[in-house]
Amino acid sequence: MSSSPALLASGLALRLGRTPILHGVDLEVRRGDLYGLLGRNGAGKTTTLRALLGFLPSFRGVCEVFGRPSRALHRVQEPIGVALDPPGLDETLTVRQNLELARIRGGIRSGRGVDEVLDLVGLRHRQHHRGGRLSHGQGRRAAVARALLGSPRLLVLDEPLSGLDPEGVEQMLDLFRRLAREEGVTVVLSSHHLREVQEVCTRIGVIEAGRTVLEGETAALLAEAGEALELVCAEVETALRILVADAGVRDATPLGDGRIRARVEAGFDPAPLLAGLVRAGAGVREFRPLRASLVDLFQQAVRDAGKRREGRQ
Repeated sequence: MSSSPALLASGLALRLGRTPILHGVDLEVRRGDLYGLLGRNGAGKTTTLRALLGFLPSFRGVCEVFGRPSRALHRVQEPIGVALDPPGLDETLTVRQNLELARIRGGIRSGRGVDEVLDLVGLRHRQHHRGGRLSHGQGRRAAVARALLGSPRLLVLDEPLSGLDPEGVEQMLDLFRRLAREEGVTVVLSSHHLREVQEVCTRIGVIEAGRTVLEGETAALLAEAGEALELVCAEVETALRILVADAGVRDATPLGDGRIRARVEAGFDPAPLLAGLVRAGAGVREFRPLRASLVDLFQQAVRDAGKRREGRQ
């Protein structure tokens, strides 16, 4: 088997008309990864996925799928399942008819059939509903079901959790986890559900303003991030002054309503800091040591990217 990544972007830059959208995207999705592509609205996630799949051929840099240029996607032998945003369902056809049509158009004769993928995404009870009658979340499920038809070795899913209730999110994440762990399918999903992504994704990449600002193994990045504190104070400015002056505090971010999130060094002893906050009159109401989360990593990566942009101006 080739050792080339399932997806690779290097120095990816792209304009739509005269508007620059991507400025320097570098991503490596390895075979068997459950990869989370993260970023704020408008950061460039969907555009990156479309470029990687050859849907936007006018770009600079490198885009490859299983070692082949994305412009020559038809030469890739490994089957690929794609669910982009919007889902692209025919609203005049039922869910089943949409899936049957996709199976015929794709020449899919083996692997998962329509009944199996309906069961996998929990849409069997909606199979005879027309596409135009589906809720937003049901439309996302139907798009994922279509991507699962046959035997895809790579799944590229743009916001597959959008519009789902908590139970639906857990169901879909469990499905992606099983596909990656038990079948070796490479799964790439873009998402705003940072806490949920943290639990399942083996690797992540963060895009901000058209650039990659963070990428790596999820567990390693979290370990490197250290620990965290969450506190609520009556005097936020006082609390921030004490926090940033402490050598064991990496950064502190006000979240509104007196709430502050701070990242601290591994093994940090919070007792002296709490005593200092009390002496300074910060009005501490809550003080909780935590493990650093993907939310912390994401927010820090976005802040650092903003500072670098300001430095270039």
